[in-house]
Amino acid sequence: MPSGRLALFFAWACCAFPVLAQPAFQPQPGNPSPLTELELPARRLVVPPDISNDPPPGYPPGAMPMGIVEQGPNAWINAEALWWFTKPSKYPVPLVTSGSLSDAAPGVIGQPNTVIQSFPNDVTWGTFRGLRSNMGIWLDDEGTYGIENTVFVLEERSWNQSFVSNSSTPYIVTIPFFDVASGGQNSLLNKMLDTTPFPLPPLSTEITVNSRHQVYGDDINIIKNINRDNCISVDILTGVRWLQVVDATTLGQTTQNDVNGLVVPQLGYDSIACTNNFWGWQFGGRIREQWGRFNLESTVKIALGGSQQRVNISGANLTNNPNAGGQFGGPGFVFSQPSNIGAYNFTRFAVLPEFGAKLAYNLTDHFNLSFSYNILYLSSVALSGNNFDKVTNPNVGFSPQSSPTGTHPAFLKQSQDYWVQGVGVGAEFRY
Repeated sequence: MPSGRLALFFAWACCAFPVLAQPAFQPQPGNPSPLTELELPARRLVVPPDISNDPPPGYPPGAMPMGIVEQGPNAWINAEALWWFTKPSKYPVPLVTSGSLSDAAPGVIGQPNTVIQSFPNDVTWGTFRGLRSNMGIWLDDEGTYGIENTVFVLEERSWNQSFVSNSSTPYIVTIPFFDVASGGQNSLLNKMLDTTPFPLPPLSTEITVNSRHQVYGDDINIIKNINRDNCISVDILTGVRWLQVVDATTLGQTTQNDVNGLVVPQLGYDSIACTNNFWGWQFGGRIREQWGRFNLESTVKIALGGSQQRVNISGANLTNNPNAGGQFGGPGFVFSQPSNIGAYNFTRFAVLPEFGAKLAYNLTDHFNLSFSYNILYLSSVALSGNNFDKVTNPNVGFSPQSSPTGTHPAFLKQSQDYWVQGVGVGAEFRY
C-alpha cells in the first residue's frame, strides 16, 4: 500500500512541474495591444453656430404671437365721455286726460271722448351724456397688488309737457283719479262741476308735468393680479360700491274760473321725489388680452348690499276768491293729502352686477384711445311714477274747507328693478 501512494505522488509531480515552470504569457503577432499602448484618437473640434440677429420668419395669419402683457407702468388715469340711457320710468297712474263737456262725466277714464294725455306709456329719457374717470396704482414693484377708483356722473335729464284748454279748444284738460267718496273713476273737472253751485267750466286750464332723473356712481377696489403671461393678464378685485338714482315728478294745475261774475284763480301741485343710495360690498374680475397695439379689457363685478330709499311727498292748493274772504288754501292737491304727505325712509336688500368691455389702441407705450360698453343693473329702486296713489279725495271748491281725512292717498312704498347702459369714448395715460 505505501508503495502505491508513493507511485501516485511521483506521477502528479511529473505532470505539475512543466506547468509551473512555464514562462509568462507573451502576446503573439495579431493579438490587440494592451490599453496602455493604444494611441488616443484625435480630438473633434466642436464649433458653435453663428448667432443670428435677424428677425424670425413671418408667421401665418392667426398664428402670430399676440405680444407680451407686461406689468407695465405703476399708475394710470383714464377719462371717458359717456352716452348712456336708462330703463324707462313707469307711470301706472294716468296724470292728465282730456275730455268733452258733451260727456256725462268730462275727463273721466272710460267716457267716450276721454283721452289719456300723460302718461299713456312709460317715460323714455333719451340719451344721458356724462363723464367717467378711472385711476389706479400698483402698490408693489411686481404689480401684484394695486388699488383703483372709478367714478361716473350722468347729466340731469328732465321731461316737461304742458296741456292747455280754454274757450277756443274743443276739449278740456283735467286730472283723473279714483274717487274715495264715489267709489269709482272721476276727474278733477267732473268733481268740481258736481259740487259747485251753478257749475261752469273753467275759463282756462293749464296742467304741467315735470319729471327729472339723474344717476351717479363710484367704487373703490383692491386689485390682485393672479396671472400675467405673454398674451393675457388676469386680475381679481374687491371693494366698496355706491350708486345713486334720483327721480322726481311734479304735477301742477292752474285754472281761471268764473264764480258769480268774478275771475277766481285756483292752483295746486303734487310732488313726489325719490332718492336711492345703494351701498354694497363688491367683488369681481378683469381680463386683459393683447394683440400687438390692440388690447381688449373685459370686466365683471357684482355688489351685494342695501338700497337706501327716500320718498318725499308734498303738495298744496291755493284759491283766491274775494267773495270767500280772499286767499285760502291748505296742504295737498290731488295725489297728495295729509294722509301721505311726508318723508319716508326704508332700506331694501339689493344686488348690483356690472359688465364692461373696452377695446383700446396703444398710440404709444404710455397713451391709448378706447371705446367701451357698460351695463349696470340694480334690483331695487324707488321711482316717483310708481308712488302715485290713484285712490284719493281731492279738495275742490271755491270756499275754505277742511282738509280731507282718511287713509287715501297712501304712501305705497313701491320699488322696481332698474338698469343703465351705454357706450363711452376715452383716453388713458399710463406712467
